[in-house]
Amino acid sequence: MKNRILFIVLMCLMVAGIAFPQAADTIFIPLTPNGQLETIINGDTLNGARAHPNRVYMLHKDGVYVQNAGIIFKGGTLLNIIGEKGGGYPVVQMQPVNGVDPGDLTNVVADKIEGSLHLDHVYWLGKVTDGFGYNAVFSMTTTGTLSQSCVVNDCIVEFPNLDTFNGDGWTHGSVWKFTNCYFRNFFNGGQWWAGRVMYCKKPIDTIWVENCTVSNGGLTFLQQEAVCRFAFFNHNTFINNNKYWLLNGYYQNLFITNNFFSNQNWVGEDSVNVATGGQDPDGRPGAPVFMGTISVDTITIRQQLFADMIKADSTADTSKVGLNHMRIYVSNNISWTDPLLTPYFTNAGSTWNTVGAFQISNLTWGNKGAGPWQVVNVPGIWANPRTTALFAAYPHNMAMNHNTFTKVETKTPSIANAGIVTLMGQWNQNQWQSPVPYANATANLLASAYCPGDQSAATLPGFTLGVKNEDGADAGVAKISDFIENYDQAAAPVNSTIDQLPIGALSWHDATVPASSYTKILTQYALDIVGGVATLPGVAGEYKLSQNYPNPFNPSTKIDFSIPSAGLAQLKVFNVLGQEVATLVNENMTVGNHSVTFDASRLASGVYLYKLVAGSFVSTKKMVLLK
Repeated sequence: MKNRILFIVLMCLMVAGIAFPQAADTIFIPLTPNGQLETIINGDTLNGARAHPNRVYMLHKDGVYVQNAGIIFKGGTLLNIIGEKGGGYPVVQMQPVNGVDPGDLTNVVADKIEGSLHLDHVYWLGKVTDGFGYNAVFSMTTTGTLSQSCVVNDCIVEFPNLDTFNGDGWTHGSVWKFTNCYFRNFFNGGQWWAGRVMYCKKPIDTIWVENCTVSNGGLTFLQQEAVCRFAFFNHNTFINNNKYWLLNGYYQNLFITNNFFSNQNWVGEDSVNVATGGQDPDGRPGAPVFMGTISVDTITIRQQLFADMIKADSTADTSKVGLNHMRIYVSNNISWTDPLLTPYFTNAGSTWNTVGAFQISNLTWGNKGAGPWQVVNVPGIWANPRTTALFAAYPHNMAMNHNTFTKVETKTPSIANAGIVTLMGQWNQNQWQSPVPYANATANLLASAYCPGDQSAATLPGFTLGVKNEDGADAGVAKISDFIENYDQAAAPVNSTIDQLPIGALSWHDATVPASSYTKILTQYALDIVGGVATLPGVAGEYKLSQNYPNPFNPSTKIDFSIPSAGLAQLKVFNVLGQEVATLVNENMTVGNHSVTFDASRLASGVYLYKLVAGSFVSTKKMVLLK
């Protein structure tokens, strides 16, 4: 048991190293003429390669950048776009050229990134100013075996069509990190499944989502049938997800903590067709086949696995795959459904359904034949029976506790009034292919309080005479709470028992966002699993050098390593030129697990390497110092 807990803590803290460029190579992109953003980035090449592979493209604070064509970034390096701090977010506004949408798929505004992407402190509008939408705002692909990462911090994104960040072109384990962001008005009137923050059905090494808000999303984080080593969702707020905030990932380690969920999967499900539609991970026919807010399943051998999960005969290594090897913790979340939606759930004699006591689906998925089918599972359930049974059957590695299901409203209500419910029902009955379509259902819902703001990509939120507005007269958003809506808890906050902070995204508080609480969460998980015994083991079975944590760090970080035989061990730190900058260990060490703190306060920001030599074992890893 103790060895398992050490593995939990070490494995979950191994967030893959993300190579940040050196700040010295930074250029500001001018605001005018239009198209400078893509022109400068696309033209920064030499003989087909990136002329400045470590360049940071800086955007002016309070500036509005008009993008007329796509960013086509080639070369397999890192595209790093940073907004200047100290004012309003720089805004990227996509406009059609000469008033005509570039309909040719080779000429669209949508951005294509060959390599990795890093965005920080920018406000990106996800569709062009006349409402034309693209399948993905950013599409990422792989070059060879280079590392792949999408790191988005302190950003605002509005109006995606399908995806904001699409990594389905990445071929091997990728890293996704979203922190301190607001994904606003992700409602897509054309279908339930759109309005996605990320889309990646390929192997994922790490997905980390912390202190983010998503309003009106569809399939918000779509990892359908993707194996993921480590997923961490902490202190996020999800408002009115019409479908699933998280779909069908297969996780080795999954932590869902301190999140606020309001009105999840409020559209309901057609229980006859839900399995054939690919929503149920096992494709199980018949009812009840419900997808809850929390839905987990075993890592299955039919999935594409990481190399270290495959045996020499190309079959899955069952010693690393399966329920016994999953680490799942679901704790201190709030999940509730607005009681204003009650008429929508019963809907007998409603203005959008006169058939009976339930909504009716006329969809035909797979070979199920024609409807009508009964729509069930509204309001969205917390966890389906299979998920609940798994937590009960595997208490040694899965825990689900301290979650709240009573009413906890936000300062801006998730559903403003009963009239909005009527609009929601009309729009949704159209999605179920009602025999009597409701005219203007999508436009009416978009124009309502269901989606805050004016829904125009041509105007920007700002202030007029000190009053928050959406007309763009004094455009500028300096912090997330500058918007007309506020998704902070309305009453005395429900706080986490883990870190004592209010549950949900913390960016609505107008306070400095505290450091990540993931170390407290992992410690609490270990306590819950072993019944209060938090002692870590002192015997190691193999040589091992773990990834430092936190990473990136400032100014100190922790490095864990294990040695199975007593003897001389050396742990040293080098810069990227190979010069030794610190010796952390150079002595005879006992058998077991060891931990060293590295204080880099005297060093400059940058990438460093640390190397362990013990007996015949040699291992080197990368870490990033950000000051």
